[in-house]
Amino acid sequence: MRIRIYTWVATLLWLVAFMAPAQAEVFHGEEMDVELVSETANAVPGETFWVAVRLDPTEGWHTYSKWPGDSGDPTFIHDWQLPEGASAGDIHWPVPEWLPFPGTDLVTFSYKEEVFLSIPIEVPADYSAETFPVATHVEWQVCDLICLIGDAVVELEVPVEESLRPHPEWADAFAATRDSWPRETDSIDAHFAAAGDRVSFSFVSDDGAFDNVSDAWFFPEIRRVMSPGPLRDVNIYPGNIQITHNQHRRFLEDLEEVAGLLKLEYADGSVVGYNLQPDLIDEENLAAIAATAAEQAGSGPGAAFSGAEYNLLLIMLFALMGGLMLNLMPCVFPVLSLKVLNLASKGDASPGEKRMHGLVYTAGVVLAFMILASILLALRSAGEAVGWAFQLQEPWFVALLIYLFFLMGLSLSGVYEFGTGFMGLGSNLTAKSGYKGSFFTGVLATVVASPCTAPFMGAALGFALAQSWLVAMIVFIFLGLGMALPFLILAFVPRLLRFMPKPGQWMVTFKEFMAFPLYATALWLLWVLGMQVGVDGMIAVASSALLMAFALWLLQQRKTAGSNFWRKTSAVATMVIAAGALILLVTPLLQTSNGSAAGIAAQQENLPADYEPFSAARVEELRGNGTAVLVNMTAAWCITCLANERTSLNTQRVQQGMKDRDIVYMKGDWTNQDPEITRVLDEFNRPSVPLYILYPGDLSQEPVLLPQILTPNIVLEALDSVARAG
Repeated sequence: MRIRIYTWVATLLWLVAFMAPAQAEVFHGEEMDVELVSETANAVPGETFWVAVRLDPTEGWHTYSKWPGDSGDPTFIHDWQLPEGASAGDIHWPVPEWLPFPGTDLVTFSYKEEVFLSIPIEVPADYSAETFPVATHVEWQVCDLICLIGDAVVELEVPVEESLRPHPEWADAFAATRDSWPRETDSIDAHFAAAGDRVSFSFVSDDGAFDNVSDAWFFPEIRRVMSPGPLRDVNIYPGNIQITHNQHRRFLEDLEEVAGLLKLEYADGSVVGYNLQPDLIDEENLAAIAATAAEQAGSGPGAAFSGAEYNLLLIMLFALMGGLMLNLMPCVFPVLSLKVLNLASKGDASPGEKRMHGLVYTAGVVLAFMILASILLALRSAGEAVGWAFQLQEPWFVALLIYLFFLMGLSLSGVYEFGTGFMGLGSNLTAKSGYKGSFFTGVLATVVASPCTAPFMGAALGFALAQSWLVAMIVFIFLGLGMALPFLILAFVPRLLRFMPKPGQWMVTFKEFMAFPLYATALWLLWVLGMQVGVDGMIAVASSALLMAFALWLLQQRKTAGSNFWRKTSAVATMVIAAGALILLVTPLLQTSNGSAAGIAAQQENLPADYEPFSAARVEELRGNGTAVLVNMTAAWCITCLANERTSLNTQRVQQGMKDRDIVYMKGDWTNQDPEITRVLDEFNRPSVPLYILYPGDLSQEPVLLPQILTPNIVLEALDSVARAG
């Protein structure tokens, strides 16, 4: 019996010892070291004695702050063992980092490197012992791709003396840690508003606190307020910062204020945090604050163009020239050529009728630009991170364009005649349907031109999207006028048509030939779709297009079919196949899949082996090490981007030039919506791709923007300028 009792007692003692936290001056773990350190080498009766729990995670691991992100628990420090009469205060937390979890939309507010969690300890005035011992229980969570929980009792003991002496090893670390504590301020007005599925925070200050701010984050002290990722839309104006997120899926509806931390990063790399309590205001008041800030903004990321740098007349000229150059794009040229051909073939039409066709075509172009711009401005004002050609980021829209170009090609090839209303082909210039054809040709030309950004367009669009709706519409009207100008000139000066060959069989041959650029455009768009949704979606759309061709061929055969049954059968088959093609647009097959094997493989085929995917954090890291970075913001649907890559960026000459100058090449793929890339585009007042940014390795130098049309010499000269400056 005694042996059995002893066995149970021994087992119980072993379990207690095993479950109790380890006790040591320093806890050494594979993932992290934990230690209790002091700011001073001694303690003084009646004085505040500062200690800190030092957490030093291994590379790749991190711990969590008191501000809760999508996951992770903060470090807990409790069960203080202090001399009688002594007391420990609250933890002072440094400003954390915004840490996205790789491969997900999750974001945590963490510490990736050594961090000191500081605590003040009040030493009793009548303390008379020779030493002052301190011990506490620390519980932590440390994570990499997995999370581990640990705890330990850590301790220290210092002598008691008459005056405080800085600790030779830790005093400087405590001083640096104090600089990283959030500050208290009354000079920043903070508000928030929730609307739809967004929550927006506004911070206003007139004391210069936001001068030279390059980025900003807000860390709420409670969960269920916002989803940190993937959307984080930041607009920085002089004296005002706007930060917008998606609402948390279980958003707290009755919030009157949201306590949290505003983290500001400045152009020189320094970081400052402020403890704030944004209070609830309605969406209209928040929008008014943002509008006021935008009107007052003179420069800086996300700000409007300054009057000294640009004026509206110059921007209107840029828009006109950019629109004119759009006519040379491979998507637009076939459409415009066919319309000019149609105009030339009707030499018997009166000058007034020809001018009317030019005006109607222009109206279609301008109206289409205004509608696209209005939708874009509305989405941006609602917090969406979108830019010019945003519709091309929707796979269903790309699929519709594939169908459209393929069917147009079939019509020009004679597989099926769509009639006089379709693009005005073969219509009579004196007929009503001819005017309709001119109008919708203008609309169609604008839609197919939207993937392109011609020279001069970037500055014009960037200016327009930072202005009021009225000013933006003026810019887009001139963009449309520029695009419609060649056809408008031919309509008003018909004498120019005499330089074209006389009507004849060559026009029929030319019309059939122009089907092939349309097929090529459909093929290119099919490749874009494959980049967005993968091989399965691409094959599904291609199969639907093939079935459409077969159905239209059947429909064409009914004209010669002797049986009424076959005529009805071909009509029904065409309607069923067309309905199936439209239903395909809303199936999971056309959902974006950035990580699809097909998309990744396709991207890698068009990139040099030594490129890096774009990351703003990586750019800052490289520049901090003195390395220059060339960033190529592109998209699969951007023809200008692809041309620049083939003719300049991916050439052996330019690639070797980057290697010789130790310049890192990065590529940001905006084929599908990417808020991080959108923020960079907004920062440089560019509404769409291409955007080429050369970041010098010297942080004191401003980034260099390259032209939208590149040559190897342009790129190499820019690389040389950065290399010389470095």
